[in-house]
Amino acid sequence: MGNEYTATAALYDGFRGESPNMWAAYMDELFCRYADKKPKTVIDLACGTGTVTAALCRLGYDMIGIDKSEEMLALAQKRAPGALLLHQDMRSIDLYGTAQGAISCLDSVNYLPTAEDFCRMLSSLHKFLEPGSLFIFDVNTEKRFKEKYGKNDFILEDKNGLIAWSCDYKPRLKRCDFYLSCFIPEKDGRYVRRDEEQSEYCYSDKQIREFASQTGYEVLAALDRMALHESDENSEKVHYVLKRI
Repeated sequence: MGNEYTATAALYDGFRGESPNMWAAYMDELFCRYADKKPKTVIDLACGTGTVTAALCRLGYDMIGIDKSEEMLALAQKRAPGALLLHQDMRSIDLYGTAQGAISCLDSVNYLPTAEDFCRMLSSLHKFLEPGSLFIFDVNTEKRFKEKYGKNDFILEDKNGLIAWSCDYKPRLKRCDFYLSCFIPEKDGRYVRRDEEQSEYCYSDKQIREFASQTGYEVLAALDRMALHESDENSEKVHYVLKRI
């Protein structure tokens, strides 16, 4: 499955949950708490439509947004005109210089299909982070895959259209397939339907800590969703704070 958000790009912002300003404020808080020195330049891996990127720009960060979806980056250019936006895969980024921090929001790393891909992403980023820099990202846990997604169906509608999706979590494969149908209104009142398939992959806390150790990072924290306390077996989303060694 492509996982490039072509059909859903126009509706993506409407079904993300917390606002971009909340995400940016949380990232800012984590940088203040865990970084030896607050970063100036921050890389946003899988920046999507650029709303969190733009919110961090407003907080004074120099942002570099990276995404492999051209449709997403086209929207990001409008939302985050002050950021440097690059059409690249997070597993093989290529920059002209280094940054002092990096983030990846909205379970983007769950789209990496294999352990090798996860380590490639960390290794690629490692080359462009200065020593001591933080990489903050979130992952969906197996609890979320099993209990929220499972084989459930969802429908969300807002002023930009309607999106319906079915989930199919396969515990043995640690993979959840999403089958999405988007209905986008046209000026003449008709709706255009676009279908898309996505897949997310489940990684355990043990795996993520091993990946970090193998690629030159120290795990400083694993926090419950949008909180400042440690995650536990009831956490559906975990925010990891890694320090580049």
